[in-house]
Amino acid sequence: MDFSICIDVDDVDRAVEFYGHGLGLTVVEQQPDWAQVKLGDQTFWIMKAPAGVQGQISRDYRRHWTPVHLDFAVDDIDEAVRRAVNAGGKLEGEIQHGAKGAMANLADPSGNGVDLVCHAKK
Repeated sequence: MDFSICIDVDDVDRAVEFYGHGLGLTVVEQQPDWAQVKLGDQTFWIMKAPAGVQGQISRDYRRHWTPVHLDFAVDDIDEAVRRAVNAGGKLEGEIQHGAKGAMANLADPSGNGVDLVCHAKK
């Protein structure tokens, strides 16, 4: 089964900067209201969706929590955080280090939660 991941944003250009340059996803195509990016074979659609209420859905692009978020495995947590922040992401707290590796909680430029995870070397 194939599936795509859709990320609603308020600004496609800022999102492409973050997910493309900041996290290293490949930009396949970019338009004013959407972009297609890939990580390996996985497709991500960045979709511009206005803030406010549309029908029964309300969108607010301040930082928000959602039970579904994206985790990206990285080899070097410090370098990955630096690139993500330089591309518009916001680091939330300190990088957490533990026996299983390290994790950084970030928000993308539209307030969506993203974690960078660096697994401990075996």
